Amino acid sequence: MVLGVSPLFEHAPPEGNKPLDLGGQTRASDLKMGFFRLSLAFPYVQTIGIFEQRCTALEVPKGSPGLHHMQLTVGSFAELCDKYAELEEKGLKPHRSSDHGPMTSLYYRDPDGNNVEIRAQNYPTLEAMVAFMSSDAFKANPSGTEIDPEEFFVKHRKS
Repeated sequence: MVLGVSPLFEHAPPEGNKPLDLGGQTRASDLKMGFFRLSLAFPYVQTIGIFEQRCTALEVPKGSPGLHHMQLTVGSFAELCDKYAELEEKGLKPHRSSDHGPMTSLYYRDPDGNNVEIRAQNYPTLEAMVAFMSSDAFKANPSGTEIDPEEFFVKHRKS
C-alpha cells in the first residue's frame, strides 16, 4: 500500500498461460496486474495500473521502452472517434484496439516506441463502471475484446 490506497482490481492469469503478442504489446489479461484508483473525477478517473512484465530485465537496454504503456483519457466516446479520425488523417493507425468493457482503447506507438493508450469510458457513471469491473465477466477477461477500429468507429458513427 505504498500509494495509500487499496487495489480497485487485481488479476492473475491461469498457471501456464501463454501471452498473446499484439503488435509488441501483451494483453493485460495475460499478466499479473493491479489497478489503484487515485481520483474519482469521472470520466477522467485517475488510475495507476501496475503490470507484471515478464520480459523486464534489471537493466532495460537503451532504446527499449521502459514502461508497459501510458493512458490518456478523452471525455467521451465521440471524442475518441474524432481522435481516431484525426490521427488516421495524419497517417497514424493504432497497432491495437480493444473494447475492454469499462472503456474502449486505441493503442499507438510514440516516436520512442512506447505504447500510448487513448481511451474513453463506456459507462455513463463511475458507479456503473466499478460495478462492471466487479463482475465475473470482467474478472474472467479484463482485456475485453480486440476490435477492428475502422469497422467499429464507422458502425458507431452511424448509430
